[in-house]
Amino acid sequence: MMTIWVLSKLLLFLGLHFVNAAHITGSWNPSEEKVLVVTKFGYQQTKSNSEKDHRGFLYGHFLPQTTFNYSNPVLLAIVSSENINIFRKNSDYGMSCGSMLHNLTRKGFEPRCFPNGTSDVFRWIPCPEGHLCKGEDNASNVVPGYQMTMQIQEPYNPEHWFVLLIACNLDSNCEWKDSSPNVPINYDMWLTNGRPNSAAVSFFTFNFSFDEQNTVQLFLLTTVTYAVLSIIQSGANYKNRQIPPRSNLLSRIITMKLVGYSLQCFNVMLFAYDGQGFFLARIAGEVLRNTSIQVHCLLLILLAKGWDISYPGTEFPKKCLYMWGFLAGLDTILFFYNCTFVYDVLHDVDIYSAWPGHGMILIRIIYAIWFLIEIRKLIDSEQNRQKAEFLAHLGAGFLVWFVSLPMIGIVASFVSQLWRFSLILALTTFSNFVALSCLVHQFWPKSSYRKFFADYTKWVSLFFCLKIY
Repeated sequence: MMTIWVLSKLLLFLGLHFVNAAHITGSWNPSEEKVLVVTKFGYQQTKSNSEKDHRGFLYGHFLPQTTFNYSNPVLLAIVSSENINIFRKNSDYGMSCGSMLHNLTRKGFEPRCFPNGTSDVFRWIPCPEGHLCKGEDNASNVVPGYQMTMQIQEPYNPEHWFVLLIACNLDSNCEWKDSSPNVPINYDMWLTNGRPNSAAVSFFTFNFSFDEQNTVQLFLLTTVTYAVLSIIQSGANYKNRQIPPRSNLLSRIITMKLVGYSLQCFNVMLFAYDGQGFFLARIAGEVLRNTSIQVHCLLLILLAKGWDISYPGTEFPKKCLYMWGFLAGLDTILFFYNCTFVYDVLHDVDIYSAWPGHGMILIRIIYAIWFLIEIRKLIDSEQNRQKAEFLAHLGAGFLVWFVSLPMIGIVASFVSQLWRFSLILALTTFSNFVALSCLVHQFWPKSSYRKFFADYTKWVSLFFCLKIY
């Protein structure tokens, strides 16, 4: 019971902490938190030929939980990455409203105090139930059924925008002042790339931040390719009179990959529909994906030690298994720590920019060195020249896969955050699939490489001879 309770608390913390949705709901008390950074969302470049349909939109409801004095509202602001720097410092939350909002008031439009502003970045909240929010001077611009709508234009380049709830107000002299009513405000908002209910918007991009657009196609394609690979591997096992342990382990890796990507595919397709997805499917998919990589590393290191090559893989070397278990466990801890405690909506954080991610890359490098040492020993001990050449090619090929993660990191560090997520996801997915496909080919029962692996046919014949005798 204690384990279940801890796990449920961890999943709840993950769900609250790792907000990444187009449809966001929650509650905020201005008297307890001066500034709440709700989320970050990447808006796409606005197409000039269909500007109205391809703008960015922010719309929703903001209702008080109890009676509220609407003459003393608080501020909803959407801030571009250009102006978010002031909120990156810990001391900013103690700054005055005038200091924090100075840059925003240069271009922001507010009908009473800043009528010459050109940017639609302010709204006063909460809003009276059944009525539009203060500042919505044109009801035709509001998405039907909602209390407010902001429209974001990006004529030149896509950009990240941050949604902030700020306990500030404008006094009669148009000066910023603190406003901290002790009334929780419920918010229910959508962030979309494209006009809601427009036939011109795409199912694959509408609810997604720009940096995550087209992930539906990527996960669909990956799921299909792993399904095909799984069928091929099952066919290979069917052709074997006795399935070698190496093929059994490879089948489990491919199955974990297939199930993991299927869950992630289900999550992103649901996200494209409702803007929230299924969080448990996302987490389970990530865990299976990470576990499959760890088992993939184990399989390669076992092969490098001669398991199922120099001798039949009847059992795992215990020392090797203990060492791998330690590294795999540490990698899993770093993976969860990176998802929970390091993520910060104000900062650009990924596996290559946070210290737990650096630790995961270091573990991958340790695997690479370990693999290189073991395969070198195996090549030196091999008397058959052809087999030694095969092992050399095997080692060189899969060493590239081991170091692919840090290599991708070097490439991604030169890429903008707006494209980095898709690039990392595509490259790592491709490299993992190619590596597993190569193993399926090498383990194939009628492959020319079969002679370099442990031969189980003679063990089967010996078994039947002993049985008859």
